[in-house]
Amino acid sequence: MAATPGNLPTAEASKASGVTDDRFLAMRAQAGDREAFSQLVHLYSERLHAMLLHLANHDRDLAAELTQEAFVRAYERLAQFSGQSSFYTWLYRLARNRAFDLLARKRPVESPGAEPVATGRSALDALGDAELRERLAAALRLLPLASRELLVMREFDGWDYERISHALDVPLGTVKSRLSRARLELHALLAGTIHAEDLS
Repeated sequence: MAATPGNLPTAEASKASGVTDDRFLAMRAQAGDREAFSQLVHLYSERLHAMLLHLANHDRDLAAELTQEAFVRAYERLAQFSGQSSFYTWLYRLARNRAFDLLARKRPVESPGAEPVATGRSALDALGDAELRERLAAALRLLPLASRELLVMREFDGWDYERISHALDVPLGTVKSRLSRARLELHALLAGTIHAEDLS
């Protein structure tokens, strides 16, 4: 149910009840506070764009379009946000559904010079070897979209297994097994033991 001015928590009550800041801002936005929604855009536009850039094979125009469209859809559907997840998880669901729909209609385009954009906590972010980073980026682009998404969520944006499970609406065990397979696919591509066509 959408928030109304009479049932909005104060900032103090929000913290005391464990409601995260983005849920608090979302509730304010549901009540008509445009500045609260602007804060959500400011908080998450860069992070969401980086995630979508990976999914879109570094097509910057498409990633920018998907990012903008995600926030438009989120604003139009604010009343549907229940607060059961973080606002960002809900926003990502809107964005990835649209991304998968569009990307299913077009073949991935290689961008040989693009490097992965790491926005979260990740061991991959610490790689210092430029050649290895380039090979990693190329291998990521060759992965099936679903495998690439899991690796980006976990390794580049730092999502935990439970959050991925909730965002993708799949069991925790399935997330772990698919992520394990995606890592094996990535390593095999890096080692040259398989090719992209073997993964499709």
